[in-house]
Amino acid sequence: MTIAYLETSTIYCGDNLEWLARFPGDCIDLIYLDPPFFSNRFYEVIWGDEAEVRSFEDRWEGGIHVYIEWMRERMLEMRRVLKDTGSVYLHCDWHACHYLKVMMDEVFGANHFQNEFIWYFSGGGASKKRWARKHQNLLFYTKGNKWTFNADAVRTSYKWTKGQRRADGSGRDLEKGKLADDVWEHHGILPWAKEWRGYPTQKPGELLQRIILASSNKGDVVLDPFAGCGTALVAAHQLGRQWVGIDISPTAASLMGQWLQEYAGVRMKDLKLVNLPTTEEAVRALKPFEFQNWVINRFHGTYSPRSTGDMGIDGLSFFHHRPIQVKQSEHVGRNVVDNFETAVQRSGKDKGYIVAFSFTKGAYEEAARVKASADLVIELVTVANLLKEIPDLGEGDAGQLLPELPLPFPRSQEARPSVEELVESEAAAGVPALPEALPLGDEAHA
Repeated sequence: MTIAYLETSTIYCGDNLEWLARFPGDCIDLIYLDPPFFSNRFYEVIWGDEAEVRSFEDRWEGGIHVYIEWMRERMLEMRRVLKDTGSVYLHCDWHACHYLKVMMDEVFGANHFQNEFIWYFSGGGASKKRWARKHQNLLFYTKGNKWTFNADAVRTSYKWTKGQRRADGSGRDLEKGKLADDVWEHHGILPWAKEWRGYPTQKPGELLQRIILASSNKGDVVLDPFAGCGTALVAAHQLGRQWVGIDISPTAASLMGQWLQEYAGVRMKDLKLVNLPTTEEAVRALKPFEFQNWVINRFHGTYSPRSTGDMGIDGLSFFHHRPIQVKQSEHVGRNVVDNFETAVQRSGKDKGYIVAFSFTKGAYEEAARVKASADLVIELVTVANLLKEIPDLGEGDAGQLLPELPLPFPRSQEARPSVEELVESEAAAGVPALPEALPLGDEAHA
């Protein structure tokens, strides 16, 4: 079903091809996209849910030409939704840049290619076998023959000293700076930077700000169809642009909403998250790792490293770092509670949480027995209750104010499932389609 009017300040969760096909035509001023590079599989496993590897085998196993066709069908939809005066920046690297350039020439026309913008960055990783690979590429195309480019907004400083002159004796306007060229030198995000979200392929906010300043005006609509952790959306909001994001990962989409509120100052009432689980029925439809992520993020918790000795502890709660076990099932019984009791005791905590859709009478009896005999609390939390409230956040010491909740980070490398595990889980669970019709009135507010 086509969306008649595109609302901004909206994050759509799902395959961007399906959502783009619903958007009205000629509604976007600027598109920035940073799709998965045709390189290392590891970079796709960031949030640790099945959605990240959706279409994985089709996209990668068929080789570069299949990858380019996967990109082409999305780029055709992007061209359709782009205004005649609009621009698009495709972020890529050496693995597929030359193939993508040919595809972009075919979609937009070679005469609408404007620049290959180079982002050069320093840092480690140099090789003694070849020139160090220290740049990424952005292919800049326009849809028509007229487009926005605010050259003065992105001027750069001259590398001249005061009083230095050209050979003909003329000087430079050092205060105004020089017109920017197509190479920009800037380091990647440093781990201690405020904007760092632990996202391995995250790009610097300053890079996105330069693109948005140059190729859009205040009030224009910016689209990022591979929104990731939301860097482009944050930059657009901070610069007074309207924005729309799409990401296939429900974990990413949810955290992106929190990040926009925390870092960009987006008001909760203005933020719309579409196609994210807000009901028990929707949560039931999540794949196993997506469900686990949803539970841990509801606790504002952290993930446990994946190991055979974790004793069934999937994560730790935010405030007291209490063990959490996630069960995507009904009628969880006494034996689960009994086994988890040992894990909680070994962790040195006096309380733990088991989350499931329902529990048997025996499970509640075992939890009561443990509390009475061992002074240990095993709280049985149903998904229905977790949708209403978050355990652990209201249990500080008397009179103590709870600290501001931090934004959850993606899984650490040691806590991530492998690509193979996610592909297997995705195949076993099946792939639900987007809803037949989802009016914008049915969206979930953050």
